Amino acid sequence: MFKTLTEKLKRNPQIYYALSIAASWAGAGSLMNSTTMANTIGVLPALIWCLFNTIACMVFGLIIWKLPTVREVMRTRVCRIILALFSIFQIWLCMTAIQEAWASTALGALGGKILTYGFTAAFIVALYRRGILANIITDNGGMYLIYALVLVLSVVSGIAAGFHFDGLSMGVENIPQGLYKGFLLLPGPFTYPYFFKLIDYNEKNDEAVANCDITKAFIQGGAGFGLYLIFAFSLIFTTVSPALNVCKAVLLSVLAISSLSSFIYSEFAVFGKKIGLGINVFALAFWVLVAPLGVMGVWTLMAESRLWLILGMLAWALVLRLARRGEAAA
Repeated sequence: MFKTLTEKLKRNPQIYYALSIAASWAGAGSLMNSTTMANTIGVLPALIWCLFNTIACMVFGLIIWKLPTVREVMRTRVCRIILALFSIFQIWLCMTAIQEAWASTALGALGGKILTYGFTAAFIVALYRRGILANIITDNGGMYLIYALVLVLSVVSGIAAGFHFDGLSMGVENIPQGLYKGFLLLPGPFTYPYFFKLIDYNEKNDEAVANCDITKAFIQGGAGFGLYLIFAFSLIFTTVSPALNVCKAVLLSVLAISSLSSFIYSEFAVFGKKIGLGINVFALAFWVLVAPLGVMGVWTLMAESRLWLILGMLAWALVLRLARRGEAAA
């Protein structure tokens, strides 16, 4: 089956890339954080956050197309190492999300922790052996499963409990906070080493995978993510029954795993198999130290840290581009 899917990917990679981008970007935080924001600062700030979330990969694809020197900056050793270190935070974020997803089920916190370690270890081994193609294919399968699960969860919950605003406020006074948190999302794709590797892979690879319009793939990936987010956002207005807790836990796990696999692979892509394996094992072992922060806590810590980093990198790329134009004009 893996071989058959690989052959299909080689012939028409764009839709595979787009779904892999959507799955990698999705993450459990897209479901958990939108609900947390709606319940704490209001529906409108949460909606703004979701809109920024949807356009983030589109903005990334367009900037990479319009400002190609960004890739040169990201290829420098210092940037690659910094981004790979940020991937450790992302691995921890995904692991925390998996554990929290299962903590409310019969498995409990301990069972969720064991499951989290099991999933993470399995993907470290699989991606060590199979590389980028395994990540793309598992992302595609994961994204189709995400669509199915979020559709079932939203429709069944809506029918069973109805849609309502109970306990929610519009949060008009918190719109600036929603804009700020939304703005923090835009640098996000620039901290994904996997995305840069995918662009390089599209231009040149050893598996005879055809080239495609990678900018369009990022735009389609953002749209594909937005389609999922419509149903995910609707869950804010309904109540998920205890009977559907397992379905929700599976959805959160698949969301987290789809992102987790991309960040595990990122370490291999930046550092090679041996060092990448060491870093991934380190992330696996020391996750227990950051897990108590929770999903929103880990995400906020990472998002605020990466903002200034990415603004600096973009400024560097712009200066490089302008300098080359000046040389060409002279």
